[in-house]
Amino acid sequence: MVRSSIATLCVSLALGLGLTSCVQTANTESAATATTPPRIVQTPFFRPATLGDTRIKGVRFIGKTVSDIDQSIAFYQHAVPFELVSRYRVAASDIYLPGMTSKQHGNVEVALIRTPTVFVKLVDFDPDAKAPPYAKPVIGPGYTHICFQSPATDPALAKFEKKGLDMVSRNAPVDLGGYGVTYAYGRDPDGTIIENETVDRPRRKDSAWITHIGGATSDADRMADFYTKFIGYGARRRGEYSNFPNMDNIVAIDGVVLRSAWFAVRNLELEFWEFVQPATPDRNVPAKVDEIGYNMTAFEVTDADAERDRLAKLGIKMVGPAKISKGWKIYYAHDPDGNVISIQENVSAPKSESIDDMMWIDPTTY
Repeated sequence: MVRSSIATLCVSLALGLGLTSCVQTANTESAATATTPPRIVQTPFFRPATLGDTRIKGVRFIGKTVSDIDQSIAFYQHAVPFELVSRYRVAASDIYLPGMTSKQHGNVEVALIRTPTVFVKLVDFDPDAKAPPYAKPVIGPGYTHICFQSPATDPALAKFEKKGLDMVSRNAPVDLGGYGVTYAYGRDPDGTIIENETVDRPRRKDSAWITHIGGATSDADRMADFYTKFIGYGARRRGEYSNFPNMDNIVAIDGVVLRSAWFAVRNLELEFWEFVQPATPDRNVPAKVDEIGYNMTAFEVTDADAERDRLAKLGIKMVGPAKISKGWKIYYAHDPDGNVISIQENVSAPKSESIDDMMWIDPTTY
């Protein structure tokens, strides 16, 4: 075996990397035929001086379309904090605008779930029948996964495996470099990817928490430009990675070549990965929210109208008029890849449905 040294690698890989990933000096093993070390090119961490002229508080919820809410709750509650806040049926037209779904729907079933760092909104678009699973490729396009971190003393990965997690990663969990974080990709009962990062030195005291939502894009530069405008400040870090066998094992693709951009808001990270080899398919049409998998990222704001106006001046237009649903004023938009995003203001909902007590990240120092 040939041993190579990787110096000063600080990675927050959505396809295997997260909020605490920092490699200072690590050794990795490569096959005897490998003659060159992994190629890793990264920018320094960017920390904005201020959060800019934005009303964004953070990510309120990650939307997830499921085939069976009971099945989803049972699967996740076995492994991670996953508290049911509310559950109800509502007309799809009360939540979504025309054209956001692939077909017309009547009543949908919704479950709002609280986790330590962000809400998850489960939606079953056909609550009286069970849709088949859908295994979106790791290379996307679109939202591909969320990441749970947990301490090495009580790893959530083992609990997910007992509930039938369908492992994607090879030789999981994968140690990228001996710096105290291991990674594993797997699919839940709907075929949707979840990442597990097991950390030796956790930043939080919870048994598990969501660190980021990750997406695959055909153009990381385009996404970085868009989200710099959207959240009001630049990417936390950009990177390029290739000839990295351990990373190949995380995504179960040999010879993967990646480019990245990721952003930190006050409770979560947003991570975008451009698969150069094999290439992420280009998608320039809006995603549909009724496809099994992650369907949107919803940002909580203090003033939805003011934030709409700020974004409009930057060329980011909302889709249609505001919706009022369950005490929230909601505007929808799409990013350049067609992913659904929304800004949401709490106008009359319980304060417990806001994220005020979840904002644990300060992007100016993080």
